Amino acid sequence: MKPIVIIGAGIAGLQAANVLHEAEIPFVLLEKQAHVGGRVQSEHFQGFILDHGFQVLQTSYPEVQQSLRLPDLDLSYFDSGAYVWKENTWHPFYSPWHDSFSILRALGDGMINIPDVVKLARLWLKIQLDSKPLSKSTMTAMEYIHSLHFSPTFQDGFLKPFFYGIFLDETLSQPASLFVFYLKQFLEGRAAIPTAGMGAISNQLLKALPEDSVHLNMEVESLQEGKVVLKNGETIACSKIILAANPTAAAYLLDIPLAKGAILQSKTFYFSADSFPNEGKLLHLVPKGEGSNILHFACLSKVNPKWAPAGKELISVTTLKTEITENEVLKELGQYVGQEKLNWKFLKAYSIPESLPKQGFWKFIKQKAHKKGIILTGDYTQYPSLQAAFASGRMAAEAAIS
Repeated sequence: MKPIVIIGAGIAGLQAANVLHEAEIPFVLLEKQAHVGGRVQSEHFQGFILDHGFQVLQTSYPEVQQSLRLPDLDLSYFDSGAYVWKENTWHPFYSPWHDSFSILRALGDGMINIPDVVKLARLWLKIQLDSKPLSKSTMTAMEYIHSLHFSPTFQDGFLKPFFYGIFLDETLSQPASLFVFYLKQFLEGRAAIPTAGMGAISNQLLKALPEDSVHLNMEVESLQEGKVVLKNGETIACSKIILAANPTAAAYLLDIPLAKGAILQSKTFYFSADSFPNEGKLLHLVPKGEGSNILHFACLSKVNPKWAPAGKELISVTTLKTEITENEVLKELGQYVGQEKLNWKFLKAYSIPESLPKQGFWKFIKQKAHKKGIILTGDYTQYPSLQAAFASGRMAAEAAIS
């Protein structure tokens, strides 16, 4: 029996392989790199744990709950909310769905008002009553946020900066339906990081697979009917092909141009420090303004002390400007941390050219894959998230089995 070939060992490819393995269907998983996980990987560096770009695990995702052994990941949780910069100081803003008393503090600090609370409650109720709110709407996330008429303080101080970081897009041009989906997850779920880094998720999926079915450092040259041709000249006969490569590689193998602007990029810097000014397990949302380069920063060792050596703190800083340097980042951070306190040591930076796919760009690549009888998978085939990566991988395997 010819195996099913899966190309790409990111989360979607690993998930597809696990579903096939559980169904006792022979498969071959090919990965171009020397490691699995795609964007979801971690590195041990000088005693620190560094993810390849700032990432969190949303534990409320249904596919995550079904596909992972969450207790084995030894999760540590962020507090739900963020630090907001107001009147030259950081104010903690906690989700009222997780901390009912926080709303009183937020009201006292002037970060939210009573009408905002009422509007937020109505929006949450709408989300509960409609399983797919705004699914047919043509509004962007930015347009929808404006239509909610929150106060400028709450909208510009928290809501927009928070979603700039989620979408990696300061225009919030993604669909309004995606904004509502993410809002629901963050209101109801919790953001976590595994003790061994986000790469532990990929490793858990890999460990469940037979070693002889997973082949690393294997680059695919072309896809042909009934076979896959490798760069080294080898061919693998197969019954079906699941294409789980990243969007750029998938477009190349399908011989179709990738639309400009289809993928968003980001860069994450890591710094060590002897201390950190705030104790909360929260993101610090940097206000958008002229000359602003940073989206957010966080002290990850406050969330999980094992991410840093004893006596040290680990800080991540995320920006959309991949050309920016660590010195430019530190200069900008000075106004938010205090230049006299900013004795942070640069550790490493990760530029992620394919951080997040945008919706609305993938019609032709899907059509080309379907025409060639290739099963396409990856979060970009649905919406950018771990939930979609897991779901699309499972669905691809089920389609290959049927």
